[in-house]
Amino acid sequence: MASIQNAVQVMVDKLVADMEGNQPLTAEEQALVSNAITKLTDNAKLEQAVVAVAESHINDATSTLQQVSQSSGAALQSATESLTQTSATLDTKSSKLDLLDSMAPNLNRVESLQATSNALHIRPLFGMTPIDSPSTSANNRRATAVFAVYDNSGDTYVIRPSFTHNATTEQCRLEYLKLNANAAEKTTTHTSFVHSNAFEQNPASKIFYYGTSAYLPLASKSNAADIQYEIVYSTQDSQTTAIANYGGIFCKSSGFTSITKPKQNLDAIDQFGISTATTHAHHQVGVLYDNNKHCLVMVDEGTSVLVEKYRDGNVVTTTAIANNEELQAYVDAGDFTVVKFMYHSLQHANGRHYFNHSETPMSSYGVSYYGYFGHYNGVTKMGENKFSAHYRFTHERRLEPLNFFFSCSTGHYNAHNSPDAETKVILETMSGEILGAYSYHSRPYHAAYDNGLMGGVISCINPYSGAGILNEHYTYNNYGLGRTCRAF
Repeated sequence: MASIQNAVQVMVDKLVADMEGNQPLTAEEQALVSNAITKLTDNAKLEQAVVAVAESHINDATSTLQQVSQSSGAALQSATESLTQTSATLDTKSSKLDLLDSMAPNLNRVESLQATSNALHIRPLFGMTPIDSPSTSANNRRATAVFAVYDNSGDTYVIRPSFTHNATTEQCRLEYLKLNANAAEKTTTHTSFVHSNAFEQNPASKIFYYGTSAYLPLASKSNAADIQYEIVYSTQDSQTTAIANYGGIFCKSSGFTSITKPKQNLDAIDQFGISTATTHAHHQVGVLYDNNKHCLVMVDEGTSVLVEKYRDGNVVTTTAIANNEELQAYVDAGDFTVVKFMYHSLQHANGRHYFNHSETPMSSYGVSYYGYFGHYNGVTKMGENKFSAHYRFTHERRLEPLNFFFSCSTGHYNAHNSPDAETKVILETMSGEILGAYSYHSRPYHAAYDNGLMGGVISCINPYSGAGILNEHYTYNNYGLGRTCRAF
């Protein structure tokens, strides 16, 4: 069979001759035909058809074209059926995937309930390492109240106030410490003995009784990400208790010369419902903490402008605050937490008696107590000279107050009866998320003895690591019973 090019060329020559033109095709016409020929040679069936036409084999051409048509039609039909089946399968799978959207809220709820269930699993506390020196002498008494910040690393930064004052014995020690996440040890970062008859601007061996402090994660002035824990003092300006002689607030690293006196009675409420306290009373201090800049913020008494207090100094802003409304608007526009400072000397935090609901220091043996430290049902019980205070510093680097609920069950002891006792604690965020549930069980060492002061026996417990401090204060003729503990 002649090639398609030759056949077509014969057709062209014949066409020209029949037209009696005896003129060859123009260059443009030849190029057009040449391109057509090139396209046609790509299909063997079509080439056979064209060749057949060129050689006047019209029947062969028709048959070949029919074969092409039938083959193409069959392929198209097969492809259509396959596409229809695939489409149906995809529709079925797509409808199943659509179910995931409706399942998401249920899955989230299951995860939330599972997390709550795990958190509500009561974990027993085991004593690990002594942090006090036991003694029959009252000089070794240690307070059970604390100010605690639970860092997301699992470490805990704690203030242990003094039990009494005007001496250099353990019972007069104000201690700032870091409790390791593994509960194996504690590191005392600073300590002073509390005195009502001595005043030091920069507390070293002595600190004035009439004052408060906090232990906080603070940034440097030049870098908000450079965060370290820093002791912050609220102090008088001299050895006096008068409100008129309230000095203000300063960071230990910056020293007394960096002190800022907050404007009196200029207060705001943070996002958790907790109010600042600027009465200038030496035992009542509440300060704003900026969760973005990681500094303390207050309105200066003399200038009425906002001052940012970092661990290495102050930044005096140009923002003036004239009244409570302006300060509240400033707080509402940001991300702030109120920090309630703790009094330098606090023997035992307050709790309620089971039998008459009176709220007093938890200092009675054989008495069952209950209560909370935090902000609950519109009532704040944090720090100052009555309560412990508990905060966490999250992975998102936010300082948040926690509710520390406690319940102690014990009984009366006598020569014939020494009942067991148990204290349970629940840690909860202000939004109601349960972080952990813990229990400590105690049995007297001997008949006619009690279990110690069980109301405040769990001083603190870090929800990230399960490391904390136990302290019954006194039992079996011994003081100095503080020890680290772990939840299992």
